[in-house]
Amino acid sequence: GGRLAAMSALAFNLRTGRGSDPDRPAVVRFLIRWGGRTLTYPTGETIAPRYWCHTPGQRNYQRAKETRAFPEHPEFNERLNALLTTAKATFRNFVTDNGREPEPEELREALNLATGRTEQRRVDLLAFVAAFVQSEEGKFNTDRKRPFHRATVSRYRVTLELLREYVAARTKGSASRSVPFPSIDPEFVAGFTVFLTSAKGYAANTVVKYGRSLRLFLRRAKEAGHEVNDNVFSRRLALKEDPSDQVYLNPEELAALYRLDLTGRPGLERARDLFIVGAWTGLRFGDLSRLQPEHVEGDRIRIPTAKTGREVWIPLHPFVRAIMAKYGGRVPVAISNQKQNEHLKEVAALVPELRARVMVARTVGGVRREAAREKWELVTTHTARRSFASNLYRNGVPARTIMGVTGHTTEQSFMRYIRLSNEEHADILAASPLFQLAPLKAV
Repeated sequence: GGRLAAMSALAFNLRTGRGSDPDRPAVVRFLIRWGGRTLTYPTGETIAPRYWCHTPGQRNYQRAKETRAFPEHPEFNERLNALLTTAKATFRNFVTDNGREPEPEELREALNLATGRTEQRRVDLLAFVAAFVQSEEGKFNTDRKRPFHRATVSRYRVTLELLREYVAARTKGSASRSVPFPSIDPEFVAGFTVFLTSAKGYAANTVVKYGRSLRLFLRRAKEAGHEVNDNVFSRRLALKEDPSDQVYLNPEELAALYRLDLTGRPGLERARDLFIVGAWTGLRFGDLSRLQPEHVEGDRIRIPTAKTGREVWIPLHPFVRAIMAKYGGRVPVAISNQKQNEHLKEVAALVPELRARVMVARTVGGVRREAAREKWELVTTHTARRSFASNLYRNGVPARTIMGVTGHTTEQSFMRYIRLSNEEHADILAASPLFQLAPLKAV
């Protein structure tokens, strides 16, 4: 039958001619027999016949003899044993996945894949994604002609792990864990969203993040020539972000934060100073910590950003100039983002204006909940960049101009930063000269 367990079906032997020299290395072959079929598979090993055990019944039959004259016999035999184990598993997996025994050529191909001799033509989603994440393509952003940010690479890896869990949950009770591309339909994609929301209990925007990664993997697979169903890219399956209730600090609140006397609390003072620099430069936390005196040219800051590689020019705000002067032309040394966030909340809680309560809503596990929180509780390192964009926008600076400084490449991603209420939008209109035109007196 289809069992490879019977040892008679698996044998190693040497390819030697009649009367061949016992000291001349011979090729070791691997013979696999099943159901009337035979595959002779090259092991890639050679050995002098005198060190090979031909005698049935001996401990090392069909292996290298344990002799001092052939000192590498333990590793040599270990490699043959490993190939034997791989062959058994590969055969079993083939039968499980295909419901039949392989033909000799199919087993050869499967063994080549299992031993890494040929690159797999990955027709299975998980195998394709695993290869993509490892590949250069998965680490390099071809649109931007530079490596992906490590956060992006990490997001792809986490998405792969989540997909593995999802597939395991979907195929419970079935022996096969493979997901051939032709079997992926809108139901599979929508099911992943349900899995992240219900089984994992993730917040709406986390679900969006991993859902988008799955769509990207499917697009890349299609580009690589795999048979991917076009319906999986349907707009109906596109996920919308939950407008998160992230806050921004207005100029008055930033000034109050700047004026706090934090003498004797250097950790808090550094966190506050770094935040103020972020709020008046719009730089991401990772770029802030790289700010050097050389980046300042006259009354401008000029720095290439780490995430997108774009160089940005930013006017030097008086607060930023004062803070950099305090630290000898630099910005305070950044601690970890996590520690910085803890310090910031402690500092923000000292500002009376930030004790006001705000309503925040979040969708977690598919349920939208509202809660009242004090504004200081919502301040994180990223609030600084949000404040920069929102304050300028409120002041009538065009979105395109602010994007030139924040380095946002699409208006869509930029507008997610602007956290203005309808009332604030009305204020912008009211400030426009068009709303201040005096009516002409009737003649």
